[in-house]
Amino acid sequence: MDNNTYEQVFQAVQDFIVKREKRAQHEQQTFAKEALKSEEMMHKHWTLTQLHIVSFIHDSEAQLNNTSLAERLQVSKAAITKAVNVLINHHMIESHKKPNNNKELYYTLTEEGKKLAVVHERMHEIAKKRYRKLFEQFTESELETVTRFLKEWSKQI
Repeated sequence: MDNNTYEQVFQAVQDFIVKREKRAQHEQQTFAKEALKSEEMMHKHWTLTQLHIVSFIHDSEAQLNNTSLAERLQVSKAAITKAVNVLINHHMIESHKKPNNNKELYYTLTEEGKKLAVVHERMHEIAKKRYRKLFEQFTESELETVTRFLKEWSKQI
């Protein structure tokens, strides 16, 4: 492969990253509006970290704490603490301690938090439908190459 091809791929990756960052915020709000229609809880702007925390708590059979959430989301415990505090203040989750562990806080969803988890799932379904339209433009072999590229790229991050 010549240097020109590498440069074209590098430029395409840079363009993708810049455009994705600009669109991420807009897409989240658009998906939320489509998923919600008239849900009251979306008057608050939720971050992706907050939405994923609610989703993980909703889907997990085990009780989750800051450490387990930080591991699953691959973010710092401080980022989890900040996001959790907002969720607690907006009555989406509640904290509690286990009887045999007075040190760590574990989280459960409130009824409003359960509704938010459902909304987040709807947002994912809307995104999947949109991406499926994009994916249909490519052959299975091309998609396998894209998948392999993205997996290798993720290892570099």
